[in-house]
Amino acid sequence: MKRRIIALILVLPMIMLLSMVYASSISLDSSGVAQIGGTGHVNVIGPGTVDNVKWVLTTSPPFKVTGVEITWTPASSTSSYVVYVTIYDDNQQILASGSANQAGSDTSVTTSISLDTSVDPENVYYVEIVIVET
Repeated sequence: MKRRIIALILVLPMIMLLSMVYASSISLDSSGVAQIGGTGHVNVIGPGTVDNVKWVLTTSPPFKVTGVEITWTPASSTSSYVVYVTIYDDNQQILASGSANQAGSDTSVTTSISLDTSVDPENVYYVEIVIVET
């Protein structure tokens, strides 16, 4: 029994030394950390107001959506814009999309956008319009 206690007393300091080695901290100064930055929250001002969205359909059955006409008022007559449209189904899956360029104006304009594929009207659940000032 004494031998076991003596052996345990001799082994305990080695176990403590090993646990201190594993528990040591790692030091690192800021030069070893890659730089990163951000703007924080920035308010986005819309480049105009959308007044109306109309669907463009094929002229014969089966009728399919082939485009969108967006009536809107640009924020500036001196800017140019790109208008993007994305059509979604009820599972928020993209069915079709398209885009068109639009010159600025002081008055309401209608931008006609052809879709990249025709869509069955019964599948259209959502439309997303993105207008970007260029």
